[in-house]
Amino acid sequence: MDDGFAHVCSVAVGCSADAALAFLSAPEELASWAAGMGETTIHGDGVVEGAFPGTGQPIWARMAVDPDHHAIYYHLGPDRSSLVPRIMIRIIPGRFVDGDPRGCVVSLLAWRQAGMDDARWQGLKDGHEKEIMEIRRLLEERAPG
Repeated sequence: MDDGFAHVCSVAVGCSADAALAFLSAPEELASWAAGMGETTIHGDGVVEGAFPGTGQPIWARMAVDPDHHAIYYHLGPDRSSLVPRIMIRIIPGRFVDGDPRGCVVSLLAWRQAGMDDARWQGLKDGHEKEIMEIRRLLEERAPG
């Protein structure tokens, strides 16, 4: 869904909500699914430094995890001093949505910045639609069978 201010995409995943939270909040895993980060460097304080593939523009990320609600807030910006919470992942245990009690639903939410033109916003939405599928693939690949 896109209301002009935010975009949400979700997917059912065959792993526990706790496993999804652990994976999606690990700085060392961010580059495996967040295509916009490119190759990353993890600094001692957990802040992740990356560069947009293609342009090489810097992107920095800091994760704030709310384990009680299975939520991760991704604070992003062009440098470590200008990080703002622009992306959130919320993980719902399957039992709460009448789904597989061993699974979960992962939702990726992005807020549009005022300066984003329509093309950049569309690119972000398209990227997130691909990322949510990659998240599912990676989580299910790692899930105990």
